[in-house]
Amino acid sequence: MQNKMRPTFLLILAVCFGWITTSVLSATDTYFTAAAFEFVQTENCTMDPEEAKQVVKRNLDIYNQATKIAKSKGADIIDFPEYGIFPECNRAQTPFFCEVIPDPLEGKYNPCVDQQQFADRPQLVTLSCMARNNSMVVHANMGDIYQCEGEPDCPPDGHMQFNTNVAFDRDGTLLVRYRKEHLWLEWAMNLPKFKQNPVFKTDFGTFLSYVCYDLFLGRIIEVETEDKVDGVVFSTYWENTMPLEMTVGYFQSWVMGTNLTLIAAGIQHPGQKSLGSGIFHGPYGALAYTFNPDAISKLVVARVPRRGYALTEPESSITAVMQNGTTYDFMSDGDDVEIEGSENILPPWQTQLDDRYHVINMENYTLIKITEPSARLEGCNNGMCCMLDYSAENITQNYYMAIFNGTQRTFQSLYWAEEDCMLVRCDPADGRECAAYPLRAEVVFHHVYLRANFSTPYIYPSVIGDRFRLVSRRQWEYSKALEPDGYNSVINFNSNEGQKLIVVGFKGRCYDRDPPSSFF
Repeated sequence: MQNKMRPTFLLILAVCFGWITTSVLSATDTYFTAAAFEFVQTENCTMDPEEAKQVVKRNLDIYNQATKIAKSKGADIIDFPEYGIFPECNRAQTPFFCEVIPDPLEGKYNPCVDQQQFADRPQLVTLSCMARNNSMVVHANMGDIYQCEGEPDCPPDGHMQFNTNVAFDRDGTLLVRYRKEHLWLEWAMNLPKFKQNPVFKTDFGTFLSYVCYDLFLGRIIEVETEDKVDGVVFSTYWENTMPLEMTVGYFQSWVMGTNLTLIAAGIQHPGQKSLGSGIFHGPYGALAYTFNPDAISKLVVARVPRRGYALTEPESSITAVMQNGTTYDFMSDGDDVEIEGSENILPPWQTQLDDRYHVINMENYTLIKITEPSARLEGCNNGMCCMLDYSAENITQNYYMAIFNGTQRTFQSLYWAEEDCMLVRCDPADGRECAAYPLRAEVVFHHVYLRANFSTPYIYPSVIGDRFRLVSRRQWEYSKALEPDGYNSVINFNSNEGQKLIVVGFKGRCYDRDPPSSFF
């Protein structure tokens, strides 16, 4: 594996502007420090109980190391990804990796203190002790098993299995148990029978615990509204989808649309379309993130302003954590992003480094091709209208203005309602003019003004550059205002030096129009 400690221009910028540090202080009245661990899951499923124990132990050993590094950087909370302790397996294999997880609403549980009571549940003990020994909130994803034989709707094998998040307080006490409510083709898992409000309180704020595609659906907005929270701690094995549903791009847009904090830890498996983790906050967007297909686990740490306070000292770091236990400061995020990963034009992945992602089917979008270096364009789709004003040095690649209002049906049986307006880099494929979405661009834009009126208040803005770098919030503004004809939303990007852009756009989520049969 190539060592990426080489000095780069990015390193010079990071040092000059204080973006990278080797340590940060723990929570104060004005900020706390968060850590998200992007993990390269290399273990396999098994039907051997002893081998399953070893799989779990090896992964938790890496978690333990990451937690100690986070502590050295002053972290108050660490987040681990979905399917990180064990790989996603079939129905018969999954029970070997599951534990009975108690409900903290029914009692107080501290597995690290009460190890005799939890002697048969080493995952809970290990996570609880990681929290207690490092005085840190630990948030992780596990497999929860519930024996239901004789109960209504019990599966034929006599038990239910749940994709489950847990969080432990600084002293090791279990704070929350959340069973994932929206399964993404997870045939080994069961849905919970009742909706949950997975709220947990810490000494630095109140948070929700959610998993993967929960972030895309309306239930999280309902709970966030019911319970005044500071943010979401989020475990994911996200399947990237171009152009507006790629991990870090969507995560940043979501916090800007909700004005919350998002701590997002994902699995890195680019061939399975999973890549990208970070820490995001309200109007500031990304505080620190990673999006680099290199088979290296990374710990992302950033200082987060507490409610009512501004971001005055944006200290952050990324640490590479190798499988052999070595670590180093990671300074070259984005260097390994390839030109193209659209699954519809590339063969299936062959190595762990082959990046692939889903692509949105735009056959029902209104598409206007960009042909001039500067222009003002307008377009509509099913009553949704947008205006684009832009200037670029020269248009040498394919760009389109794309508008959509309707039900997104890219994925069979899983669909939702949205209103989209964007400037997007895309190429022809499958007999359609805009069907493949490169992650690299050469066209330099100096100005992009995008305006649209939405029927929904849930609007998520994105400005993404070459190599899927999130364009600095210093270079663009976002505003939303309720007017008689809807929610008027504006992205205004301006840069004297220019940026190579791959997408500037809005995704408006119409949760009230989502078909009820698509998700629980």
